[in-house]
Amino acid sequence: MTDTADTETETPGTAVAVATDEAPAAIPQTPTDVEVAYEYGHHPSPRQYVLIAVVLVVLTAIEIAVSYINTAHTNLIIIALFAMGAAKFFLVAGWYMHMKVDQPFFRRIFVIGLIGAGIVYGIVLLVFSSTVLKS
Repeated sequence: MTDTADTETETPGTAVAVATDEAPAAIPQTPTDVEVAYEYGHHPSPRQYVLIAVVLVVLTAIEIAVSYINTAHTNLIIIALFAMGAAKFFLVAGWYMHMKVDQPFFRRIFVIGLIGAGIVYGIVLLVFSSTVLKS
């Protein structure tokens, strides 16, 4: 048996640093963390979020209006809806998911997945084009 009365054990993460006037408490940061934070910019302002939301609402209203158009040019409607959907996707991914100010590595991973999904979507569209697209 060991005697634990002489040793103090502390649960990890429970230590408290006391701030004094001589040594104020600060979050320790390495210089590389600070450089990375400033290198990739700041997040959008609340005004920018509202403007992007207004643009998304307008694009959604246009999409709904286009979907109710009764015409023989359904291929053009499909292309228009796809283009508006892609624009909305890039706005959401760039601003609300912070891809615009994210590190390049994460953007690359996101774009690789996006390209892969586009290839799969294109293959499926080509396979079923006779039933989806009308001549």
